[in-house]
Amino acid sequence: MTPLQDLLLQSLLGALVGAAWAWRDRLMAWQNERRARAVEHEPPVKRLETRRLMRLTPRRVNGFPTVVVAVLVSEPIMEHRVWRALGGRAKLRFASTWVELQQIVAHVSPCAIIADPAADEREDPARHIARFSQERGIPVVLYTQLTPRSAGVLLRLGQAGIRHMVFYRYDDAPCRFVDAIDWDRSGPPLRAA
Repeated sequence: MTPLQDLLLQSLLGALVGAAWAWRDRLMAWQNERRARAVEHEPPVKRLETRRLMRLTPRRVNGFPTVVVAVLVSEPIMEHRVWRALGGRAKLRFASTWVELQQIVAHVSPCAIIADPAADEREDPARHIARFSQERGIPVVLYTQLTPRSAGVLLRLGQAGIRHMVFYRYDDAPCRFVDAIDWDRSGPPLRAA
């Protein structure tokens, strides 16, 4: 092929691509006009947020929630975030030590426990969390700060049957707490004698 033929072929291809691009633009504009006209003639439709509608609220007795959640956290701001997320959906029982949390569980039988392994380091958090989740069958949601020190504790707690973890300042939006709790449960499972 001579250089002149090569140049002629390139310019012909360029012209074809330009014409195809122009026709594509016209076709897209025509389709957009048709869609706009069709929308004008249809009655308006309300879009529903299915995520918000699918969440279940707890059963209420005399206007008060019957679901109880026990909480043990290490900082007041973490306590406030849990209260802001679950305060209207459940009765929250706050503890400051593992012993207090164990007393709450014994007297109230919560449907879930939100616990920070770093809240009371005098006791062994892995032992308490394993007791709550495996022996008593209460779902435990870990709510903790992500630090190198907590990473080792979290690895040990993985064997205790923990299904949900919420990290402070990273993913502790109210919807994370709501999604982590089984709202159909009213307490720990009954065990046969």
